[in-house]
Amino acid sequence: MARCPAGHESQTSDYCDTCGAVMGGSPVTPAALLESTALLGAEPGAAGSGSGGSCPNCGAERGGRFCEECGFDYELAELLPSVPAATGAAQTQAGPELNGHAPRGAEAAAPQLPDPQPAGPGGGAPEPEPEAPPVAPSPDAAVGEGFGADGGVAGSASQPPAAPLSAQPLAVVVTADREYYAAQVERGDIIESEFPFPKYPGERRFALDADLVRIGRASASRGIAVEIDLTGPPLDPAVSHLHAQLSRGADGGWRLVDLGSANGTRLNGAEQPVPVETEVPVKPGDRIHVGVWTTLTLEEA
Repeated sequence: MARCPAGHESQTSDYCDTCGAVMGGSPVTPAALLESTALLGAEPGAAGSGSGGSCPNCGAERGGRFCEECGFDYELAELLPSVPAATGAAQTQAGPELNGHAPRGAEAAAPQLPDPQPAGPGGGAPEPEPEAPPVAPSPDAAVGEGFGADGGVAGSASQPPAAPLSAQPLAVVVTADREYYAAQVERGDIIESEFPFPKYPGERRFALDADLVRIGRASASRGIAVEIDLTGPPLDPAVSHLHAQLSRGADGGWRLVDLGSANGTRLNGAEQPVPVETEVPVKPGDRIHVGVWTTLTLEEA
């Protein structure tokens, strides 16, 4: 059995009974894709039937159904659907093979795929690149650029916390204050004939040796004990049993508090008494007035 130039086995010796190629002719190699305007872009029958025209594959003159040079099947080509003409080489698409030959004049455009991203360990998403660690400024470069010589921010170098103020030892000196007494008489707060100033005013001294020191008049019958006892002599009748108190804060400073006395507590000769149950800061040199004539002066011990 003979073999045609296209490789088909044929029982006929003149033309291949499979593709119609001339037996004994030159070997036929598949051609490139036909440009769509060459054949596939034409209407059915554009290649013509019968004699006339040329082979769209090899250009030989047509003499029947099959091309005598390459065996192109004209009738099969007429039955194929038309394909729109391409607008460029990149848009040309491969069409159906004709008689074992690819259409001539076009190349299949390979699809452009995005570059694959390298996968991370285990085939997952790529691992992000590690961030570079911050670079600490050198001590030399830091000076003059908002950093101290030790690498810290200038002006904010760590300093040991300030130690709390030590408790200042104070004492209270108690006297019968004639000036304070006269001011009350002048204001009409007291009547001089009913509360005469004592003939033998004495001076007493009390140390502030506790964090809480109460001022008043002790009473055994009522179970009242105070640290600064103004019972007398001389006895000031306008002093309440629990009149006021001095308390020392965490900073070592002292506060005066009126405990709700009947006649009030004044500070440094003021006409109005201090608010009841309200802390008022006091310091050495301040004068606390209670009762009719009693003044307590804070002094450094």
